[in-house]
Amino acid sequence: MINNDLLRDLAEDKVVLFLGAGVSASSLIDDRPAFKGWPEFLAGAAESRESALRDQVKRLIGAKDYLLACQLLQDSYEHEWQELITAEYGKVAQPSRLHDSTISLKQRLVVTTNFDKLLETAWANSISAGARSFKVISAVEEGVFRCLKDYDTPYLIKIHGSVDDTSSMVFSRSEYIKLAFANTRYSNFIDALLLNYTILFIGFSMEDPAISALMELYAFNYPGARPHYIMAPQGGGSNIAEINKRLRKLSMIEYDPVNNHEELPVMIAAMANAAKSKKREILAARILAAA
Repeated sequence: MINNDLLRDLAEDKVVLFLGAGVSASSLIDDRPAFKGWPEFLAGAAESRESALRDQVKRLIGAKDYLLACQLLQDSYEHEWQELITAEYGKVAQPSRLHDSTISLKQRLVVTTNFDKLLETAWANSISAGARSFKVISAVEEGVFRCLKDYDTPYLIKIHGSVDDTSSMVFSRSEYIKLAFANTRYSNFIDALLLNYTILFIGFSMEDPAISALMELYAFNYPGARPHYIMAPQGGGSNIAEINKRLRKLSMIEYDPVNNHEELPVMIAAMANAAKSKKREILAARILAAA
């Protein structure tokens, strides 16, 4: 059962779709993920390093300190690092059912931490000839705030940068500090989204330290505000759900993760159809009220 408040917000285009690495991971090449996740990418990059650094990186990956592991590797590779990233995340791949179902929600603002170009491809594929296209913003700079009131234009905002502009990418600890933690525009922008829209997280684990901290500040500063939502696999535990609800004002919409999360795009497609019906219902009610 879809939450009625979320359904109405979808129907009125008041939802920000916030997409994480799980969305990119759903795209396949030869039945394997098109792009490596952070742990696999970092472990692979460490293989050609000297043994002490390799072991150090593996320990950090085991502790899920990916930012520090990435920083050590970036410092080791120096100028070759950008080529390594581009070789992995710049590959040509096709969007998955999850990409397509997410775009079918037809929301004006899509935010992602992913570097790849799959969302651009999926969104472009969904647009009819002659229809208004979307704008892509690949850095949280001053101009990003225009999207909040540019109501006629859809936006894809890649808050951690894009593979076609490696200087914009937030991948290591130093980049994260510079472009996220120390960037007041970053926190102000996320706070503006939290206050003015309903956010639906898809393929996002809430392990991102900046985003989770901003969610917790939001919940602390605005205890009476409405919640946001996250699509989450079953089995996370009721205590995790309670923490998300209490400390982050984040309601979990659970799905069965079996068979490579195949239920998730089905649920989202159903949500899109329900939102379409709700939109027709709202328009009919407004026409009757105006008559």
